[in-house]
Amino acid sequence: MAILFPSGSILMRVIPGRFAIWAHGIAQAVALVVYIAAVGLGIHLVREVSGARFSNGVDMFSDPDRSYHPIIGIVVLVCLLLQPLFGFIHHAKFKRLQTRQMWSYLHLFNGRIFITLGMANGGLGLWMAGASKELKTAYVAVAAVMWVLWMLAAAYGEWKRWKANRLGYPPRNKKWHDGDVPF
Repeated sequence: MAILFPSGSILMRVIPGRFAIWAHGIAQAVALVVYIAAVGLGIHLVREVSGARFSNGVDMFSDPDRSYHPIIGIVVLVCLLLQPLFGFIHHAKFKRLQTRQMWSYLHLFNGRIFITLGMANGGLGLWMAGASKELKTAYVAVAAVMWVLWMLAAAYGEWKRWKANRLGYPPRNKKWHDGDVPF
C-alpha cells in the first residue's frame, strides 16, 4: 500500500505519451492483486487467532482499539475495487470529449483518498500487531516519503495540464488547423 499504489499513480504523471496509461494500469492492477492477497491473508489470520486474548484477558477482536484496522482495510479494498471501473469510464469519456468529467474526478479522488487511508491503515496494522519501534518508524518514513512524492507528481501533472490549457495547446489527439497559433 505504501509503495505499489503511489508508484503506479506516479507513473501516470512522469511517463510521457500513451505508454503512461498502460504503465499506470498495469502497476495499479499488480498493486490491487497484492492488496487482495493481503486482505485474504488478514482474513485467514483473523480466523486463526480468533479467540486469542491479550494479557488483560480482552479478546483480540472485541477490543474496540483493535477492530479499526480490519474494518478500514475492507472499506479501502471495496473502494479500490471500483477504481478500474472508474478509470475505464474516465479514459473512454476523456478520449472522446478531451475534458475531464465526473468520472475523472471520481477516479482521481477515490484513489487519492483511499490509498492515503490505506497507507495510514498499514501503520495502524503494525501498531495493532505490536511491531517493533524500528519497523513502525521505517514504515512511517517510507509511507511519508512515498506520499509526498505521489502528491508532488500529482501537482506536477496538474501544473502541466494547466500550463497546456493556458497556452492554448490543442488536445492530444487533435491537430493544429492552418492559421492556428498556440498563444
